[in-house]
Amino acid sequence: MSAASAPERGKRKAKVGRVVSDKMDKTIVVSVERLARHRIYKRVIRLTTKFKAHDENNEAHVGDTVRIEEARPLSATKRWRLAEIVAKAGLGAGEGVVSEEPATAEAIHMAAHPGRLEAPLEGATAEAPVAAAADEAPAQDEGVSA
Repeated sequence: MSAASAPERGKRKAKVGRVVSDKMDKTIVVSVERLARHRIYKRVIRLTTKFKAHDENNEAHVGDTVRIEEARPLSATKRWRLAEIVAKAGLGAGEGVVSEEPATAEAIHMAAHPGRLEAPLEGATAEAPVAAAADEAPAQDEGVSA
């Protein structure tokens, strides 16, 4: 049988995850997260699986986002190899972290609390808007009576 007539082999599985350990020589531990629906409660939950992958040149470090590919068994627990480093851990560390945009926070609040008019400000308590409204009411009454 020649190489041209041989059946084409299947594609190797690939996964993207974050390196959680690089303490072993030529081996990294990659944590891959996936979302699944709970079979009883029907809620979406985050499941994490750890894979040991072969890193020939010890290039990947903790925090890096990497792509790993399926490989033949390399040891008792190692069945994956490092394909590429997608993103290094240290890049972008100096930039400010944006938690949420105000419009997004407002939409989330309105979905969670349909009866309320507006979302509370950060750091404000429930009594603060009531106290502010009480302070404004006498000021208006004084202006009308004067």
